[in-house]
Amino acid sequence: MSQTATYLLHNRIKILDGFRGLAILLVIGYHYLDFFSFGWTGVDLFFVLSGFLITGKLVESLGAEHYFRTFYINRILRIVPLYYIILLLFFVLIPFLLPSFVSVSFKELLQEQIYYWTFVVNIYDAVHGWPLNVTLIHFWSLACEMQFYLLWPFIIYFFYNQGKGLMIILIFFCLAGLLFRMGGQFFLPLNDIYRYVLLPCRIDAFSAGALLYLFLKKDKMEAHKTKLLFIALMALTIVSVLMVAKHSAWHYRVDMVRKYGFTLDAVFWATLIGFFLSINKHFMKRIFSGRLMTGLGKYSYGMYVFHWPVYIIISRQYIFNASTQDKTWLLAVVAFVATCLCSLASFHLLEKHFLKLKQAR
Repeated sequence: MSQTATYLLHNRIKILDGFRGLAILLVIGYHYLDFFSFGWTGVDLFFVLSGFLITGKLVESLGAEHYFRTFYINRILRIVPLYYIILLLFFVLIPFLLPSFVSVSFKELLQEQIYYWTFVVNIYDAVHGWPLNVTLIHFWSLACEMQFYLLWPFIIYFFYNQGKGLMIILIFFCLAGLLFRMGGQFFLPLNDIYRYVLLPCRIDAFSAGALLYLFLKKDKMEAHKTKLLFIALMALTIVSVLMVAKHSAWHYRVDMVRKYGFTLDAVFWATLIGFFLSINKHFMKRIFSGRLMTGLGKYSYGMYVFHWPVYIIISRQYIFNASTQDKTWLLAVVAFVATCLCSLASFHLLEKHFLKLKQAR
Protein backbone atom coordinates (compact mmCIF):
# COMPACT_ATOMS: atom_id res chain seq x y z
CA MET A 1 0.00 0.00 0.00
CA SER A 2 1.34 3.44 -0.89
CA GLN A 3 1.81 6.19 1.63
CA THR A 4 -0.88 8.23 -0.06
CA ALA A 5 -3.64 5.79 0.95
CA THR A 6 -6.75 7.21 2.57
CA TYR A 7 -10.05 5.90 3.84
CA LEU A 8 -11.22 4.84 0.37
CA LEU A 9 -9.05 1.74 0.52
CA HIS A 10 -10.39 0.54 3.82
CA ASN A 11 -14.16 0.54 3.48
CA ARG A 12 -16.76 0.51 0.75
CA ILE A 13 -18.61 3.82 0.93
CA LYS A 14 -22.27 2.86 0.91
CA ILE A 15 -23.53 6.31 0.08
CA LEU A 16 -21.66 6.25 -3.23
CA ASP A 17 -23.54 3.07 -4.13
CA GLY A 18 -26.67 4.99 -3.22
CA PHE A 19 -25.75 7.73 -5.66
CA ARG A 20 -25.18 5.09 -8.32
CA GLY A 21 -28.69 3.91 -7.57
CA LEU A 22 -29.97 7.46 -8.03
CA ALA A 23 -28.05 7.78 -11.31
CA ILE A 24 -29.58 4.64 -12.80
CA LEU A 25 -33.08 5.67 -11.70
CA LEU A 26 -32.60 9.04 -13.42
CA VAL A 27 -31.41 7.43 -16.65
CA ILE A 28 -34.17 4.83 -16.71
CA GLY A 29 -36.76 7.49 -15.90
CA TYR A 30 -35.48 9.57 -18.80
CA HIS A 31 -35.81 6.70 -21.25
CA TYR A 32 -39.08 5.30 -19.92
CA LEU A 33 -41.16 8.37 -19.05
CA ASP A 34 -41.86 11.46 -21.15
CA PHE A 35 -42.02 13.91 -18.25
CA PHE A 36 -38.59 12.81 -16.95
CA SER A 37 -36.72 15.00 -19.45
CA PHE A 38 -33.97 15.89 -16.97
CA GLY A 39 -33.12 12.25 -16.23
CA TRP A 40 -30.23 12.26 -18.70
CA THR A 41 -28.25 14.08 -15.99
CA GLY A 42 -27.88 10.68 -14.37
CA VAL A 43 -25.10 10.08 -16.90
CA ASP A 44 -23.33 13.18 -15.55
CA LEU A 45 -23.69 11.72 -12.06
CA PHE A 46 -22.12 8.45 -13.24
CA PHE A 47 -19.21 10.41 -14.72
CA VAL A 48 -18.66 12.41 -11.53
CA LEU A 49 -18.71 9.21 -9.46
CA SER A 50 -16.18 7.64 -11.84
CA GLY A 51 -13.92 10.66 -11.59
CA PHE A 52 -14.07 10.53 -7.79
CA LEU A 53 -13.57 6.78 -7.35
CA ILE A 54 -11.08 6.16 -10.13
CA THR A 55 -8.93 9.08 -9.01
CA GLY A 56 -9.04 7.76 -5.45
CA LYS A 57 -8.13 4.22 -6.47
CA LEU A 58 -5.25 5.42 -8.63
CA VAL A 59 -3.87 7.84 -6.04
CA GLU A 60 -4.01 5.17 -3.38
CA SER A 61 -2.17 2.68 -5.57
CA LEU A 62 0.67 5.01 -6.57
CA GLY A 63 3.96 3.30 -5.82
CA ALA A 64 2.37 -0.14 -5.86
CA GLU A 65 3.75 -2.87 -8.06
CA HIS A 66 2.12 -3.15 -11.50
CA TYR A 67 0.24 0.15 -11.09
CA PHE A 68 -0.91 0.32 -14.71
CA ARG A 69 -1.46 -3.39 -15.29
CA THR A 70 -3.56 -3.90 -12.18
CA PHE A 71 -5.77 -0.93 -12.94
CA TYR A 72 -6.43 -1.89 -16.56
CA ILE A 73 -7.11 -5.54 -15.74
CA ASN A 74 -9.57 -4.55 -13.03
CA ARG A 75 -11.43 -2.15 -15.32
CA ILE A 76 -11.60 -4.72 -18.12
CA LEU A 77 -12.96 -7.34 -15.73
CA ARG A 78 -15.66 -4.93 -14.59
CA ILE A 79 -16.82 -3.55 -17.93
CA VAL A 80 -15.94 -5.87 -20.79
CA PRO A 81 -17.54 -9.30 -20.02
CA LEU A 82 -21.17 -8.15 -19.90
CA TYR A 83 -20.60 -5.54 -22.61
CA TYR A 84 -19.21 -8.11 -25.02
CA ILE A 85 -21.93 -10.63 -24.16
CA ILE A 86 -24.51 -8.06 -25.28
CA LEU A 87 -22.58 -7.37 -28.48
CA LEU A 88 -22.37 -11.09 -29.20
CA LEU A 89 -26.11 -11.37 -28.65
CA PHE A 90 -27.04 -8.51 -30.98
CA PHE A 91 -24.29 -8.75 -33.60
CA VAL A 92 -23.83 -12.52 -33.86
CA LEU A 93 -26.63 -14.60 -32.33
CA ILE A 94 -29.71 -12.58 -33.30
CA PRO A 95 -28.73 -12.20 -37.00
CA PHE A 96 -27.96 -15.94 -37.13
CA LEU A 97 -30.88 -17.33 -35.10
CA LEU A 98 -33.56 -14.67 -35.74
CA PRO A 99 -32.95 -13.22 -39.21
CA SER A 100 -36.51 -11.86 -39.30
CA PHE A 101 -35.54 -9.55 -36.43
CA VAL A 102 -32.92 -7.86 -38.64
CA SER A 103 -34.58 -4.75 -40.05
CA VAL A 104 -33.02 -2.24 -42.44
CA SER A 105 -31.86 -0.08 -39.55
CA PHE A 106 -30.49 -3.15 -37.75
CA LYS A 107 -28.45 -4.05 -40.84
CA GLU A 108 -26.95 -0.57 -40.71
CA LEU A 109 -26.10 -1.14 -37.06
CA LEU A 110 -24.37 -4.40 -38.01
CA GLN A 111 -22.26 -2.52 -40.53
CA GLU A 112 -21.14 -0.12 -37.78
CA GLN A 113 -20.45 -2.77 -35.16
CA ILE A 114 -16.66 -2.33 -35.20
CA TYR A 115 -17.13 0.99 -33.37
CA TYR A 116 -18.94 -0.82 -30.56
CA TRP A 117 -16.37 -3.60 -30.23
CA THR A 118 -13.54 -1.05 -29.99
CA PHE A 119 -15.28 1.37 -27.58
CA VAL A 120 -15.24 4.30 -29.99
CA VAL A 121 -18.92 4.45 -30.92
CA ASN A 122 -19.17 7.87 -29.25
CA ILE A 123 -16.65 9.21 -31.77
CA TYR A 124 -18.65 7.71 -34.63
CA ASP A 125 -21.84 9.27 -33.25
CA ALA A 126 -20.10 12.63 -32.86
CA VAL A 127 -19.35 12.66 -36.57
CA HIS A 128 -22.45 11.00 -38.03
CA GLY A 129 -25.17 11.62 -35.44
CA TRP A 130 -27.35 9.08 -33.69
CA PRO A 131 -27.82 5.74 -35.51
CA LEU A 132 -31.14 4.86 -37.12
CA ASN A 133 -31.36 1.79 -34.89
CA VAL A 134 -31.30 3.04 -31.31
CA THR A 135 -31.21 -0.31 -29.48
CA LEU A 136 -27.61 0.23 -28.32
CA ILE A 137 -27.61 4.01 -28.46
CA HIS A 138 -26.71 4.35 -24.77
CA PHE A 139 -23.39 2.55 -25.27
CA TRP A 140 -21.78 5.88 -26.18
CA SER A 141 -21.32 6.57 -22.45
CA LEU A 142 -19.55 3.24 -21.88
CA ALA A 143 -17.16 4.17 -24.68
CA CYS A 144 -16.61 7.51 -22.98
CA GLU A 145 -15.90 5.76 -19.67
CA MET A 146 -13.41 3.36 -21.24
CA GLN A 147 -11.56 6.23 -22.92
CA PHE A 148 -11.41 7.96 -19.53
CA TYR A 149 -9.99 4.77 -17.98
CA LEU A 150 -7.34 4.65 -20.69
CA LEU A 151 -6.24 8.23 -20.05
CA TRP A 152 -6.55 8.70 -16.30
CA PRO A 153 -3.78 6.42 -14.93
CA PHE A 154 -1.24 8.51 -16.84
CA ILE A 155 -2.70 11.79 -15.57
CA ILE A 156 -2.46 10.63 -11.95
CA TYR A 157 0.95 8.99 -12.40
CA PHE A 158 2.66 12.01 -13.93
CA PHE A 159 0.93 14.90 -12.15
CA TYR A 160 -0.19 13.82 -8.68
CA ASN A 161 3.17 14.38 -7.00
CA GLN A 162 3.90 17.61 -8.90
CA GLY A 163 2.72 20.02 -6.23
CA LYS A 164 -0.48 21.58 -7.49
CA GLY A 165 0.10 20.13 -10.95
CA LEU A 166 -2.85 17.77 -10.84
CA MET A 167 -5.18 20.48 -9.55
CA ILE A 168 -4.12 22.75 -12.41
CA ILE A 169 -4.63 19.97 -14.96
CA LEU A 170 -8.13 19.25 -13.65
CA ILE A 171 -9.14 22.91 -13.75
CA PHE A 172 -7.70 23.13 -17.27
CA PHE A 173 -9.77 20.11 -18.32
CA CYS A 174 -12.93 21.76 -16.99
CA LEU A 175 -12.25 24.95 -18.95
CA ALA A 176 -11.11 23.08 -22.06
CA GLY A 177 -14.27 20.96 -22.08
CA LEU A 178 -16.39 24.09 -21.84
CA LEU A 179 -14.49 25.79 -24.69
CA PHE A 180 -14.54 22.72 -26.91
CA ARG A 181 -18.30 22.40 -26.53
CA MET A 182 -18.68 26.03 -27.55
CA GLY A 183 -16.30 26.04 -30.51
CA GLY A 184 -15.34 22.53 -31.55
CA GLN A 185 -17.75 22.49 -34.46
CA PHE A 186 -15.96 25.46 -36.04
CA PHE A 187 -12.75 23.45 -36.43
CA LEU A 188 -13.94 19.87 -36.92
CA PRO A 189 -16.70 18.31 -39.08
CA LEU A 190 -18.90 17.24 -36.18
CA ASN A 191 -22.59 16.60 -35.64
CA ASP A 192 -24.31 18.73 -33.01
CA ILE A 193 -24.42 15.84 -30.56
CA TYR A 194 -20.61 15.80 -30.28
CA ARG A 195 -21.01 18.04 -27.23
CA TYR A 196 -22.93 15.25 -25.52
CA VAL A 197 -20.92 12.16 -26.45
CA LEU A 198 -17.22 13.02 -26.79
CA LEU A 199 -14.88 12.58 -23.83
CA PRO A 200 -13.22 16.01 -24.33
CA CYS A 201 -16.69 17.56 -24.00
CA ARG A 202 -17.58 15.58 -20.87
CA ILE A 203 -14.18 15.69 -19.19
CA ASP A 204 -15.42 18.37 -16.78
CA ALA A 205 -17.69 15.83 -15.07
CA PHE A 206 -14.84 13.37 -14.54
CA SER A 207 -12.57 16.22 -13.45
CA ALA A 208 -15.16 17.52 -10.98
CA GLY A 209 -15.22 14.10 -9.35
CA ALA A 210 -11.43 14.04 -9.23
CA LEU A 211 -11.31 17.53 -7.70
CA LEU A 212 -13.80 16.41 -5.07
CA TYR A 213 -11.53 13.50 -4.14
CA LEU A 214 -8.52 15.81 -3.78
CA PHE A 215 -10.59 18.22 -1.71
CA LEU A 216 -11.98 15.57 0.64
CA LYS A 217 -8.70 13.70 0.94
CA LYS A 218 -7.58 16.34 3.41
CA ASP A 219 -10.00 14.77 5.91
CA LYS A 220 -11.64 18.10 6.61
CA MET A 221 -15.01 17.20 5.23
CA GLU A 222 -17.01 18.23 8.28
CA ALA A 223 -15.59 21.75 8.19
CA HIS A 224 -16.58 22.24 4.55
CA LYS A 225 -20.08 20.77 4.51
CA THR A 226 -21.78 24.20 4.54
CA LYS A 227 -19.62 25.42 1.69
CA LEU A 228 -20.31 22.31 -0.36
CA LEU A 229 -24.07 22.59 0.18
CA PHE A 230 -23.98 26.27 -0.75
CA ILE A 231 -22.21 25.58 -4.04
CA ALA A 232 -24.62 22.75 -4.87
CA LEU A 233 -27.62 24.99 -4.18
CA MET A 234 -26.09 27.82 -6.20
CA ALA A 235 -25.60 25.51 -9.19
CA LEU A 236 -29.19 24.29 -8.86
CA THR A 237 -30.43 27.87 -8.59
CA ILE A 238 -28.57 28.91 -11.74
CA VAL A 239 -30.06 25.95 -13.59
CA SER A 240 -33.56 26.88 -12.40
CA VAL A 241 -33.13 30.54 -13.38
CA LEU A 242 -31.88 29.58 -16.84
CA MET A 243 -34.85 27.27 -17.36
CA VAL A 244 -37.30 30.00 -16.40
CA ALA A 245 -35.52 32.72 -18.37
CA LYS A 246 -35.30 30.59 -21.52
CA HIS A 247 -38.72 28.94 -21.03
CA SER A 248 -36.96 25.65 -21.62
CA ALA A 249 -36.62 22.21 -20.11
CA TRP A 250 -33.18 21.11 -18.91
CA HIS A 251 -32.36 18.85 -21.85
CA TYR A 252 -29.01 18.14 -23.49
CA ARG A 253 -30.37 19.19 -26.90
CA VAL A 254 -30.99 22.75 -25.64
CA ASP A 255 -28.20 25.08 -26.74
CA MET A 256 -27.46 26.58 -23.31
CA VAL A 257 -27.31 23.13 -21.74
CA ARG A 258 -25.00 21.53 -24.26
CA LYS A 259 -22.60 24.46 -24.07
CA TYR A 260 -22.26 25.22 -20.35
CA GLY A 261 -25.05 23.25 -18.68
CA PHE A 262 -22.94 20.09 -18.43
CA THR A 263 -20.45 22.00 -16.28
CA LEU A 264 -23.23 23.17 -13.97
CA ASP A 265 -24.43 19.58 -13.70
CA ALA A 266 -20.92 18.42 -12.83
CA VAL A 267 -20.53 21.08 -10.13
CA PHE A 268 -23.94 20.26 -8.67
CA TRP A 269 -23.38 16.52 -8.47
CA ALA A 270 -19.80 16.78 -7.19
CA THR A 271 -20.64 19.20 -4.40
CA LEU A 272 -23.83 17.32 -3.48
CA ILE A 273 -21.85 14.10 -3.13
CA GLY A 274 -19.25 15.97 -1.11
CA PHE A 275 -21.92 17.36 1.20
CA PHE A 276 -23.40 13.91 1.88
CA LEU A 277 -19.94 12.50 2.52
CA SER A 278 -19.25 15.31 4.99
CA ILE A 279 -22.32 14.87 7.21
CA ASN A 280 -22.63 12.24 9.89
CA LYS A 281 -26.32 11.93 10.64
CA HIS A 282 -29.06 12.98 8.26
CA PHE A 283 -32.20 11.22 7.11
CA MET A 284 -31.23 11.69 3.45
CA LYS A 285 -27.87 10.07 4.11
CA ARG A 286 -29.67 7.11 5.67
CA ILE A 287 -31.81 6.84 2.53
CA PHE A 288 -28.81 6.84 0.20
CA SER A 289 -27.01 4.34 2.45
CA GLY A 290 -30.05 2.10 2.78
CA ARG A 291 -30.61 -1.27 1.15
CA LEU A 292 -32.83 -0.02 -1.66
CA MET A 293 -30.50 2.62 -3.06
CA THR A 294 -27.28 0.70 -2.45
CA GLY A 295 -28.89 -2.39 -4.00
CA LEU A 296 -29.75 -0.41 -7.10
CA GLY A 297 -26.18 0.90 -7.12
CA LYS A 298 -24.76 -2.61 -6.85
CA TYR A 299 -26.63 -3.71 -9.96
CA SER A 300 -26.53 -0.35 -11.74
CA TYR A 301 -24.06 -1.39 -14.45
CA GLY A 302 -26.21 -4.29 -15.59
CA MET A 303 -29.33 -2.16 -15.32
CA TYR A 304 -27.73 0.49 -17.50
CA VAL A 305 -26.68 -2.03 -20.14
CA PHE A 306 -30.04 -3.83 -20.24
CA HIS A 307 -32.61 -1.09 -19.66
CA TRP A 308 -32.88 0.34 -23.17
CA PRO A 309 -32.70 -2.89 -25.23
CA VAL A 310 -35.28 -4.39 -22.87
CA TYR A 311 -37.56 -1.39 -23.34
CA ILE A 312 -37.17 -1.49 -27.14
CA ILE A 313 -37.89 -5.21 -27.35
CA ILE A 314 -40.91 -5.07 -25.03
CA SER A 315 -42.45 -1.94 -26.52
CA ARG A 316 -41.97 -2.70 -30.19
CA GLN A 317 -41.84 -6.42 -30.63
CA TYR A 318 -43.75 -8.56 -28.24
CA ILE A 319 -46.12 -6.98 -25.76
CA PHE A 320 -47.12 -3.40 -26.40
CA ASN A 321 -46.25 -2.91 -30.08
CA ALA A 322 -45.88 0.78 -29.32
CA SER A 323 -43.61 3.47 -30.65
CA THR A 324 -40.99 5.02 -28.35
CA GLN A 325 -43.26 8.07 -28.08
CA ASP A 326 -46.06 5.98 -26.60
CA LYS A 327 -44.58 5.76 -23.12
CA THR A 328 -47.03 4.52 -20.52
CA TRP A 329 -46.72 3.71 -16.85
CA LEU A 330 -47.56 0.06 -17.49
CA LEU A 331 -44.87 -0.23 -20.14
CA ALA A 332 -42.36 1.49 -17.83
CA VAL A 333 -43.15 -0.84 -14.94
CA VAL A 334 -42.93 -3.99 -17.07
CA ALA A 335 -39.66 -2.85 -18.64
CA PHE A 336 -38.22 -1.86 -15.25
CA VAL A 337 -39.05 -5.24 -13.70
CA ALA A 338 -37.57 -7.04 -16.72
CA THR A 339 -34.45 -4.86 -16.48
CA CYS A 340 -34.03 -5.68 -12.79
CA LEU A 341 -34.39 -9.40 -13.46
CA CYS A 342 -31.86 -9.28 -16.30
CA SER A 343 -29.35 -7.35 -14.21
CA LEU A 344 -29.76 -9.69 -11.22
CA ALA A 345 -29.18 -12.72 -13.45
CA SER A 346 -26.25 -11.04 -15.16
CA PHE A 347 -24.54 -10.10 -11.90
CA HIS A 348 -24.88 -13.48 -10.21
CA LEU A 349 -24.32 -15.67 -13.25
CA LEU A 350 -21.58 -13.65 -14.94
CA GLU A 351 -20.30 -10.39 -13.49
CA LYS A 352 -19.49 -11.40 -9.91
CA HIS A 353 -17.33 -14.29 -11.12
CA PHE A 354 -15.18 -11.91 -13.13
CA LEU A 355 -15.09 -9.44 -10.25
CA LYS A 356 -13.55 -12.14 -8.07
CA LEU A 357 -10.59 -12.15 -10.46
CA LYS A 358 -9.84 -8.49 -9.86
CA GLN A 359 -6.33 -7.98 -8.55
CA ALA A 360 -5.67 -6.36 -5.20
CA ARG A 361 -3.72 -3.15 -5.25
